[in-house]
Amino acid sequence: MKIGDKSDESQLEISDESIFQIETQKGGPIGKIELTDEVLKHAPSGNLFGLSQNVGMGWSPKDFLGPQFLILNSHGGIRAEDGSPVALGYHTGHWEIGLLVKKAAEELKNLGAVPFAAHVSDPCDGRSQGTTAMFDSLAYRNDASLVMRRLARSLPTAEGFMGIATCDKSMPAMMMALAEMREMPTILVPGGVTLSPSDGEDAGKAQSVGIRYAQGEIAREKAEE
Repeated sequence: MKIGDKSDESQLEISDESIFQIETQKGGPIGKIELTDEVLKHAPSGNLFGLSQNVGMGWSPKDFLGPQFLILNSHGGIRAEDGSPVALGYHTGHWEIGLLVKKAAEELKNLGAVPFAAHVSDPCDGRSQGTTAMFDSLAYRNDASLVMRRLARSLPTAEGFMGIATCDKSMPAMMMALAEMREMPTILVPGGVTLSPSDGEDAGKAQSVGIRYAQGEIAREKAEE
C-alpha cells in the first residue's frame, strides 16, 4: 500500500506478529570509567552523567581524557555512503557538509581530542521564493544563531568550537554564534560552493526558469532539461 492510496480496512491487518517482540534490555559497554575521589565528590553531576552518555554512544573510556571540542554545522538531509540520498536536504549547499564534519572530527580524534557535533540545518531562499515561506527566511539567521549559541553553552566541558556552514543564511548565523563565544577559541570553516555544471544551468539561474518560460524566453523542452 502506498501513501495516499484509498484502501479497505484489510490493509490495516497485522501480518507480521514479530513487530510486537520489542527489545527492552541490552548489555552495556564493556569496561569501566576511571574516576578519582576528587572528581566523584566535586565535579558537577552533569559532567559525570555526560561520561556515561559518551560511553553509551560507543566512545572508549580510555579516550576520555583529551580536550573536548564542539563542531557546530548546518548539515541537512541524509546522505548514504555512496552519495545517494536517503532523505533530501533543503538545498545542495548543506547536502555534503556532513563530510567536512566527519573529516574534522576524525582529525581531532587523531590528535587526542574528543569531538562532539551538533547540527542546525538551514532553509533555502530558492525553494521559498514565491511562497509565504519567505517570511521565515531572514528571521532564520537570528533564530539559528541563538540555537547554535545555546548548543555551544550546553556543552560546558568544551574547550573550543568549530563552525562549518554555507550559504547566506547559516553562514551569518554561524558567524554571529561564534562571535558570542568571546572567552573561547573558535574557527569558522566555509562549507564550499556547488560545482558549476559541465552542461546546463547553474542553481542560481535555474531559480528563474518559471519566469523565463512565462516571458517566452525559453521553450518548455529547455525548462524540462
